[in-house]
Amino acid sequence: MQCKICKFSHSAQDVLLKHIRLRHGGGTNWPCFYDNCVCTFKNPSSLKSHLSKIHNTRRKRIENSTFLCDLCDFNEICTETQLFSHLGKHLRNKETLLCPFQRCGLKTNNLSTFSSHRTRKHKNHTIKDFRLVRKESEKDLDDTEPEVDRDLDVGPSSHDQEESTEQNTESVDAETREHKLAHLFLSMQTVLHISKSAIQKIVEQFHDIFYFSKFLAVDKVREILANHNISDCQVVQDFTDAIFQTNPLLVTTSPRGKLSTDYRRNLYFKEQFAVIEPTEYLYDKSKKNSYVYVSITKQLQCLLGHKEFIDKVVFNQESLPGYYKSFQDGRYYKENKLLGEEEISISLGLYIDDFEVCNPLGTSRKIHKITAVYWVVLNLPSKSRSTLNLINLAALGKSDDVRLFGYEKFLDPLIKDVKSLEQVGIFAPALQQYIKGTVFCICADNLGAHGLAGFQESFIVEKFCRFCLISQKQIANTEPGDFLLRTPEQHNSLVEELQKGDQPQSLNGVKRECVLSKHLSYFHPITGFPADVLHDFFEGIIPVELSLCHKDLISKGFISLDELNIRIKSFPYKYADRVNKPQKIPKSSFAKGTIGGNGHENWTLLRLLPLIMGSSIPENDPAWEILMDLKQIVELVVSTKFSEETLCYLEAKIADHRKLLTETFPHFKIRPKHHFVDHYPHLIRCFGPLVELWTIRFEA
Repeated sequence: MQCKICKFSHSAQDVLLKHIRLRHGGGTNWPCFYDNCVCTFKNPSSLKSHLSKIHNTRRKRIENSTFLCDLCDFNEICTETQLFSHLGKHLRNKETLLCPFQRCGLKTNNLSTFSSHRTRKHKNHTIKDFRLVRKESEKDLDDTEPEVDRDLDVGPSSHDQEESTEQNTESVDAETREHKLAHLFLSMQTVLHISKSAIQKIVEQFHDIFYFSKFLAVDKVREILANHNISDCQVVQDFTDAIFQTNPLLVTTSPRGKLSTDYRRNLYFKEQFAVIEPTEYLYDKSKKNSYVYVSITKQLQCLLGHKEFIDKVVFNQESLPGYYKSFQDGRYYKENKLLGEEEISISLGLYIDDFEVCNPLGTSRKIHKITAVYWVVLNLPSKSRSTLNLINLAALGKSDDVRLFGYEKFLDPLIKDVKSLEQVGIFAPALQQYIKGTVFCICADNLGAHGLAGFQESFIVEKFCRFCLISQKQIANTEPGDFLLRTPEQHNSLVEELQKGDQPQSLNGVKRECVLSKHLSYFHPITGFPADVLHDFFEGIIPVELSLCHKDLISKGFISLDELNIRIKSFPYKYADRVNKPQKIPKSSFAKGTIGGNGHENWTLLRLLPLIMGSSIPENDPAWEILMDLKQIVELVVSTKFSEETLCYLEAKIADHRKLLTETFPHFKIRPKHHFVDHYPHLIRCFGPLVELWTIRFEA
């Protein structure tokens, strides 16, 4: 290589860069060192970047090679970046990985250690340096062909084998590009939520753009070939056709292409991506009312077929007595005759709720309201199962139809699938055995839980609680722990009495039998409906007590409402708080008895309240102490780990908070949600940390 300005030559790029910086700096355009390159650059960094990207002879870009993995059955045609991304997943799970390069014995289960090692030791690698490469799709670094003994007749010649290999590689590459393009269209539809009509418009526009660019390409190819004294029109046409026939967008989006229309794309998705379509069911054959259901067993079968999913599942977690960090540490899981006794079993968590598909404030309110049922595998770590792509849809139906025909008909296909899961199980190829499972719990707001469990769907009735037999008059006077808890045996006796028909429509708050416990062998409404922290605290108690205490603090003159709203607005929120920052408190909130707002905003306001207005409030003010006690209770409730000592402390804090609230505001009426909180220590012992079973991620 040589400097094109002064003809100074040297074999090292660094020496030439230093020479041109010292000798020719100061506004001169820096030319590239290579003879066949006419690029010039205005600064040394641009030239250095150009040399490393375009003329780096020590490292060859590795594309579309078939890579393998030591730790799983990964065997795909992909790029080097995709390989390291896959290996990174194993390292994040703390799996010990052997370095994928030849003659390197590094073993590590730390991602940062592996990344640092790869940067230091294997910076200038080529495809020859990999241990786990089955076959290249590009030419090797050496252009020389090995010598072949033509006299030996032992079958097909080496030349024939090379041609066959190239044809197979081209076929595989074409299928891979087609597959990835189909994956893009499917992601646009399911992940990015782009409508089918918009995707079709994009496909048509892509095809038109590439089709018209073909005519421009013909002129360019003719011009290039003319410079090499080739003017044959057929050669020009063959070159152009070969270029555009390898373009997956042009081929697959042509009028007869596999991905040209929505119908053809759906056919491709079903064949290549194992799409599980919803099935429409009629409530009554004589009527048109219908609902849709997506098979839980088919979805589970698909998930259990992936080794990555199996590796994340925790089937039987070791637990220490007196410690609660998962639902598997709770009493209800251990007492379950299937989940607690089977060494390997699947625990399902259901979620049920109604949502509006139209403007909830408009004239179509409640007309098109939909009841939705989702499910998740609780055996996954909480971080994994909180991702939206692992929260799976089970059923959708109009809310009016569900009330008209009942939960039993609406959930009939779901119940059949779960019964099959309980009795037969699902075969997991990665484990080479059948895995049984059942529904462990159902997450829902209080109204949804009471409706499905068979309790009265009103909280002003005498027996309003699904956890105990307390009455409305006893809420404010009964200490936590003094109420009589409901038991499965007692609930079953109430249901039997109701079924006789001699009793009124409800008995001790029970209206009917739960349809899930009626058909499933290992589910019961008393042990299957945990409390929901989101609706009890963040959309229930917190906005009510914030309104009550703020009204008292403002009336005492410690702070005005306008000043409080200014502080809320001007507070320097950071990170997630900037998205969930609270809104200003309206004057009407004091008359309504609640500040409103969503759960995230109320949580942020309560957590940052000492920093926002604590400097203006006397230390021993009772209303302020109520808010600080509430803040501490919330921080305890949203914890992911508990011990018996922590639960005893939580019981004491709830009792002290209730006493201070009733003494400070004697005319304040205790809400049913205040009573539900009294059960939290007991429910944590039964279900594990309630924050893992709340509805906040399902609400997304």
